[in-house]
Amino acid sequence: MTIFLKSIQILVGLIASLASTAAVIPFYHSFEETPGWVTGLIFVLFFLFYFGVFQAFIHNSSRVGQFLKRPLVWTFTILFVAFLVVSLQGSMEALEENPWLNLTSVYIVVSITLMIVVLFTLYFLVHHSVELHWKEVSHWKILLYAIPCIAVWLLYLAGFYPGNMSPDSLSHWRQIHTHEFSNWHPVIYTWFMMLLTSVWESPAVVALAQIVILAVIFGYGMFSLERSGLPRKWIWLITILFALSPINGIYSVILWKDVLFNSFVLLFTVLMYNAVASQGSWLRSNWHMVLLGVTVLGISFIRNNGLPIFVVMAVLLFLAYRTYLKKLLITVGAVAIIYFVVTGPLYNYLDVTPADPDETLGIPTQQFARVITEDGQLTSEQENYLNEIMPLKLWKKNYNPYLTDHIKFAKEYHSQVIFDDFPYYLKTWAAVLKNNPGLYFAAYFDETSIIWQMNEPEKGYTNIDAKGIHQPNDYHLKASPLSDSLHEFLLSVNKTTEEHVRGLMWRPAVYTAIIILAGFAAFLKGGLRVWLIPLPVLLNTMTLLLAIPAQDFRYQLANSLVFYLMIAVGFLTFKTKRIDQYE
Repeated sequence: MTIFLKSIQILVGLIASLASTAAVIPFYHSFEETPGWVTGLIFVLFFLFYFGVFQAFIHNSSRVGQFLKRPLVWTFTILFVAFLVVSLQGSMEALEENPWLNLTSVYIVVSITLMIVVLFTLYFLVHHSVELHWKEVSHWKILLYAIPCIAVWLLYLAGFYPGNMSPDSLSHWRQIHTHEFSNWHPVIYTWFMMLLTSVWESPAVVALAQIVILAVIFGYGMFSLERSGLPRKWIWLITILFALSPINGIYSVILWKDVLFNSFVLLFTVLMYNAVASQGSWLRSNWHMVLLGVTVLGISFIRNNGLPIFVVMAVLLFLAYRTYLKKLLITVGAVAIIYFVVTGPLYNYLDVTPADPDETLGIPTQQFARVITEDGQLTSEQENYLNEIMPLKLWKKNYNPYLTDHIKFAKEYHSQVIFDDFPYYLKTWAAVLKNNPGLYFAAYFDETSIIWQMNEPEKGYTNIDAKGIHQPNDYHLKASPLSDSLHEFLLSVNKTTEEHVRGLMWRPAVYTAIIILAGFAAFLKGGLRVWLIPLPVLLNTMTLLLAIPAQDFRYQLANSLVFYLMIAVGFLTFKTKRIDQYE
């Protein structure tokens, strides 16, 4: 390359980087609130990226051209970029203060920037891949990859001893002492805690169990990647990052059912990876089918949206691996029998109080509240009906666009009115929707913001975690860190991530987007079945779109766990022939 062409390449790269930086920052946040070093870093990263794009064009122009001719790539990119634009957009108040930043031009530059980033990320993942090749790996590697996680997370347990507990955690704790069981928070987790505390009556034993379970599941995932040919240096890099993640550290010691549920979602993802990577041969083993059965039971029991995930995945596995239909049918049948026996006769025998069905009506509740608050169109009959559920003035007073708790937990809220005539409730909901579609959609998008929006809304919030033990409580439980200095250090780490990388680390939509992008890259190389790998976590996200009650990160913890595995999957090229050694 001549000096002139190289100079042109650098000049164009500098101009493109400047344009992208000048558009992206006010689009997402603002220059005034963005530290100078962050602005400089973004500019440098854009320049390095564009330099890499130019190099790809210069040295692999024919390959790049062939890749960009694929209609499927463009279809995905356009749809994905549209999602990113909506998800990343901030208030853009800076555009009002800086007239030289035209709104239309910012949208155009941001869209073009994201399109180039997505296209060439896909190109890089597709053309810089590791081809799967099976090799013998000792099962002791599972423990080896788990050890760094256990070591780091034990420090979190020491710093937050005997574990962190919210009111939800204390509800389980009360039940293990009173034996008055409720499925409001799935009772299986209560029994899990009861079993552990029968050995050592301390929250620490539950936190310790969660640490070991999540670490071993992750170790199994890394073992599976090494067995299928991913270089060990990359596996160890993933392991170190996973172990050091503040998310994994703090959540491993919070006594929430969500930690165990999301660990099982990660395990389900690993099992689907093994099935896809082996072209189904992994399903031959009876032990593997038992493991699959235990996994889907865990998902189905521990959280109420787990059952639909199991049902959809079962149907897709039947279709994808008809060769193993008999084994799959036996496994699914056994899981279904166990599930219905436990949730039916056993729950009745132990007098388990059913979950409140009103928990599934969070989004309709928010939509009614939005219509009432905004003085939408309501008939006299509709007003009278909603007033029976709760006085209209309290609907307005208690409405928070991002949280249903202030309504559903109000003492004046009479959910029994709903279930005395549920068909009439649905009829009323549909009738109000017909007259107020805009308010309904606005309420829906606000309530589900945590799922689809990377940029935290200006008036929204993200409930990140629980710290310490909720006070007061009836069991004299209190936080007693084994090391005050360690406790303060871990708190400072957590605070730093909340204040400086909140949008990158603590918004689940970031992980969802990366999972989808890596999944599409793997799909381009391995075919439709590859989507079975991220589907458990994506189905979890889809079910939450129907009934999420609050802006809690914990509901989608699995996205941040599966993210690490999917980064590796994005770099893999899947074989088309069955790998019998997986058996």
